[in-house]
Amino acid sequence: MKIHLLATFSMVLVLAGIAVADEPQLPPLKEGLWESHTQMIIQNDKHESTLKVCRTHETDKSVKEQTKAMGENLRKSRQCTDVITQQSVGSYSSESHCAKDGSVTKTTVTFQGNISYHMEMHRKDNQSESATTIDDKYVGSCPADMKPGDAVMGDGKKFNLVGP
Repeated sequence: MKIHLLATFSMVLVLAGIAVADEPQLPPLKEGLWESHTQMIIQNDKHESTLKVCRTHETDKSVKEQTKAMGENLRKSRQCTDVITQQSVGSYSSESHCAKDGSVTKTTVTFQGNISYHMEMHRKDNQSESATTIDDKYVGSCPADMKPGDAVMGDGKKFNLVGP
């Protein structure tokens, strides 16, 4: 269950984008059903998960707003400095150095228009190392039993990213 929560958190990070002042300007993603495949390697222990999300521009904005303050507080408490480089209209990379735990996190996100993206994130500190890869793609309209913000994990558990 812990790995499912980590994968979901990774997905939310991508949904929200990197919420910093120098945030790159990226195209809004297509509304509808998205499927996310996440692979995490933590200290050579590999975990994979899938997640389907019913997205709208409004839910993406809401998730971003909800996680922005959390991200800012986390970076502040860990004394992080971030450098973001927009490599092109459809890709960017970031590098974060955190003085409190000595961690370095490097992230690269590449978009294929507004229908898919690939993210690679590598984090290393004095005690551990992890790598996360997320592949997200638009798969069609949201099914009738899903409302905007609904997410369904690979094991069938359903929750909403923006509400109760």
